[in-house]
Amino acid sequence: MKVIPLGVNGAFTKYYHNNYVFELGERKLLVDAGTTLRYSLKEAGYEETDITDVIITHLHSDHVGGLEEFAQRCKWIHNNHKPNLWVRGRMMDELEEVVGKGLFTDGLTLNDYFNVFTVECGFRNRFKIGVYAIELIETDDLHVKNMKSFGLNIESPNEENILFTSDIVKHEQAAFKHFITYKTVALFHDVSIVRNPVHSYLEDVVNYYKDVIDLNKIYAMHYQDDINIEALEKQYGVHFVRPRKVYEF
Repeated sequence: MKVIPLGVNGAFTKYYHNNYVFELGERKLLVDAGTTLRYSLKEAGYEETDITDVIITHLHSDHVGGLEEFAQRCKWIHNNHKPNLWVRGRMMDELEEVVGKGLFTDGLTLNDYFNVFTVECGFRNRFKIGVYAIELIETDDLHVKNMKSFGLNIESPNEENILFTSDIVKHEQAAFKHFITYKTVALFHDVSIVRNPVHSYLEDVVNYYKDVIDLNKIYAMHYQDDINIEALEKQYGVHFVRPRKVYEF
């Protein structure tokens, strides 16, 4: 597995939003599509046509605001390129409301832009992207009250797995800890350098997970602009994700 951050920062960054490409064999999974996607995708060396699969973890603009333009470019500029769009069923109506005003003209639907697959959270609802098993981990109300959201467990054929929290503040109430085994190769975790009501505080994350995973397997993401990354890595023993760096596991 290869993980390539298109950006690593939050909603108000002057750089690029915390969106990712997961290279899963021949497939390329876009995890989230914020409003900066039109720039960050190309700066990471990708075209829209490279993306085979898309997942949106929640409906804040820094995670879904670029999906409309991405879809339009795939259809109108790239000759009906249709990635697979994996949508949590409970989020379908809200997703269509967010993107529909721009995409659903002249009778078009989401299916005219994507191969749409409806999935749900939980082990029994795992699905495959190539030979990789994907499980949605519910985090409803754990980022923002009354917002549906989820993280990801991505498992290779030899059962090595990567966990991706997306945005979360109440990580103690989420299930990510239960997915960590000796075969877990990385935990990509939302962090904030200052306490706030919607993102996990870095020191809390370290203290919560330090007994179940080596800290050098934690990859901090969604952090604030203009922080001293090297000093924080040395202090806490975790990695801070760098934009456009290729992480291979």
